[in-house]
Amino acid sequence: MWTDIEKSLVDVLKTALPDVRVLTANDLKDVDEANQPTPAVHVIYNGYRVSESRPDGLISRVSQNWMTVIAVKNLRDRKRGSAARTDAVALAEQITGALMGEQLQPAAGPLILATAPAPGASDGFLYVPIAWTADVVLKRPTN
Repeated sequence: MWTDIEKSLVDVLKTALPDVRVLTANDLKDVDEANQPTPAVHVIYNGYRVSESRPDGLISRVSQNWMTVIAVKNLRDRKRGSAARTDAVALAEQITGALMGEQLQPAAGPLILATAPAPGASDGFLYVPIAWTADVVLKRPTN
């Protein structure tokens, strides 16, 4: 249950963005900027917040946080970075169109856009995070 959303996020993004590499945290463990594929979207689990936890332990609700981080590289207009921003904005529109309101798992609510950290840039690369939350119901197994 904790990471079921990841597989669904990856599947939706691969369908919506057939020409873009979709990578998980596990895929990224050996990637450094020198071999960062672009364009790419990184799917990263970013923790959770408890919204309900019953004393009997039978049910809990958590709000899972996920990030889809766009990675583009465009060396045209490197000084201002406008070409990379243009590429990132196009991907951001496709990603939000594919994911906003999407219910990825039966026990999870729809994806809701959330506040994300600021974008980052480095030597022609631009990284743009888009944050999401999904409410998930956790149930203790009964025998």
